[in-house]
Amino acid sequence: MLWLWLLLPAGLIILSVHFEQKRREQTRLVPVIDEQKAMEEIYRSEGAAAKSADPTNMKNF
Repeated sequence: MLWLWLLLPAGLIILSVHFEQKRREQTRLVPVIDEQKAMEEIYRSEGAAAKSADPTNMKNF
């Protein structure tokens, strides 16, 4: 019966470690996704297509 009392805290510790690792993994991925979206926005706003459509960059031959 004593082993049941020791099993309960061990199970709670294992569960807390598992959920802590999942939380850390999710927070580690969020900056990568945000950085990727930021880079895509910079590419769209300052990319070659945006520069070539700007009339100040046109040369008259």
